[in-house]
Amino acid sequence: MESFEHILLMLAAISLSYLINRFMPRLSIPIIQIALGVGISLLPLEHSIELDPELFLVLFIAPLLFNDGRHTDKKTLWELKKPILLMALGLVFATVFVLGYSLHALIPVIPLAAAFALAAALAPTDAIAVGALKERVKIPPRIMHILEGESLINDASGLVSFQFAVVAMMTGAFSLASASLGFLFISLGGIVLGLALTLVKSILVRWIRRLGMEDVTLHMLIEVLTPFLIFMAAEELGVNGVLAVVASGIAHSFSFRRLDPELAKLRVVSKNTWSVIIFTLNGLVFLLLGTQLLNISRDIWISGDITHTRLILYILLITVFLLGLRFLWVMIAVNPSIKREEDSPSRKWREGLILSFGGVRGTITLASTLSLPLLLADGSAFPARDLMIFLAAGVILTTLLITNFLLPVLIGEESEAKRDIEEEEAKVEILRKVIASLHEQATEENKLALQVVIHAYVNRIQTLDTQDLGEEKQRKWWISCLEWERERTHLAIENQEIDLLFLLRYLYRLDRRLHLYTSDVRYRGNKLPLKNLTHLLRRRPDSHDERKQRKARIDAFHAKNCEFVLRKLGEALAEAPTETEVINPLILRYQNVLARVSNSNNFSSPQAFEQEFDELARIGIQLERDYTHAAFENGQISRAAMTELRRVISLMEQDLKVEAL
Repeated sequence: MESFEHILLMLAAISLSYLINRFMPRLSIPIIQIALGVGISLLPLEHSIELDPELFLVLFIAPLLFNDGRHTDKKTLWELKKPILLMALGLVFATVFVLGYSLHALIPVIPLAAAFALAAALAPTDAIAVGALKERVKIPPRIMHILEGESLINDASGLVSFQFAVVAMMTGAFSLASASLGFLFISLGGIVLGLALTLVKSILVRWIRRLGMEDVTLHMLIEVLTPFLIFMAAEELGVNGVLAVVASGIAHSFSFRRLDPELAKLRVVSKNTWSVIIFTLNGLVFLLLGTQLLNISRDIWISGDITHTRLILYILLITVFLLGLRFLWVMIAVNPSIKREEDSPSRKWREGLILSFGGVRGTITLASTLSLPLLLADGSAFPARDLMIFLAAGVILTTLLITNFLLPVLIGEESEAKRDIEEEEAKVEILRKVIASLHEQATEENKLALQVVIHAYVNRIQTLDTQDLGEEKQRKWWISCLEWERERTHLAIENQEIDLLFLLRYLYRLDRRLHLYTSDVRYRGNKLPLKNLTHLLRRRPDSHDERKQRKARIDAFHAKNCEFVLRKLGEALAEAPTETEVINPLILRYQNVLARVSNSNNFSSPQAFEQEFDELARIGIQLERDYTHAAFENGQISRAAMTELRRVISLMEQDLKVEAL
């Protein structure tokens, strides 16, 4: 019962951390969660959580990295492969080598092999902490992709280096050739195993479907179990489990390519399920770190073997060394490999600093140091184990604080209101580009369906647009439409297109509406002539054929009026593209009237209309997806905004699939 209460307390703390962040946005969520974890460890609870490093890796790291792999931008990851590999592999090995020797020189009580182990534990960065920070600061997308790609791979290289360093400490022997070959075997083996097991899982799922078992719950359960089973299988076979789940996640992202209703339904359920899992695990990671901090620091802090001032100084020196080495590596090795449109020195320095301070240490560092053995092979205590764990925890906290407070200053933190306005404007611009591209798809056959699709986008623009359209602007264009109709009606009177009485009555109604909108005296004096009313009373009833012919002439008149107004609106739209959100609803209105009264074959049957609508809607969805990704790449929208737009796109896509069933 105590364990269950502790779990409920942790889950409540996760919710509380997001609430606190709402009122204290300058503090990143990981820092708040660590502080809450420390608070939980101070409560007089009968049951305490002991962090098992191996369980921590499989329970938290495996699903988190699997999910990151599923949502990795594969195209960008491939385009940035060189800087990512330089950061994830080259920098890790450079950190292990340089920091290992430096740690041993700075703190002689830590043996050289143990210093290499601590350096390897400190080498990997933490994507979760940076991911939380990027919601508050506008990290350039290309730099964010490098940080995310680096974190996917450097966990594996850091863990493998750590394992070899621990073995060297335990046995007293180390071979560079053996370590290099072992690294290649473990890393490549993990990737191959992850891909192979993903293929096996795919074959199993297809076999289950062929049996007619399309239950979404069953398939979702298989998907959730996948990262845990792959990680455990990799560890049992002696290859790297981290790379195995990352490779599986990337491969898994290709599995939803077929237009299948059941797969579409599973995709929706999968997104919702994983969002809850990742939300919970991200919070638990830093809460657990907070609960362990007091236990980690208590023994070394009160032992008195090293003064408190010296301990703090060690942490600060190690942090400065890590960030300094990272900055030098970025400027010397990584920056030349990044292709930029603007290759100015100031931009290189700024991006170099962002990459350096974005290297937050976190969960892998903690899990690695906590997994240090208690005893050596000869039965003696592992030297300076508590000190190494204390230093690692201190560096984690220090890098988190530096990144939280210094990186926003470096990037230039924007006010929340300003950032929201810019993102809303970017969203409107995306929808305007979709509308402009859809206009290029216009044909005589699909123009009615096209206007319906465009109208949907116009409505979304009116909801999102941060500029005040106001009633005045809408009234202005509606008055213009009525005046164009009036102009065309006068022309019809001159050409005697239809009964004069009908045209005068129609003109009278137009003038009344124009006077209502404008209060212009020009429209006030136009009244329906009394003689026409007298003539109407004296007319004999029309025969059926005469009524039919008269209706055809009236429809033809309305069609010509609509065509005239539509032509004027099209010209206005070409001259004022920024007025799209006001003009397009009017175009749709007149287009619908034209479709109703026209006897032309230019307009589709209901069945053809549905087909044209579906086709144009799918084109619009793909255009919106492409423009959303481009806006994110250009730094116009944040990842959170992109995720929200993609969610809307997926819902529209799913709605089309459901309607097609």
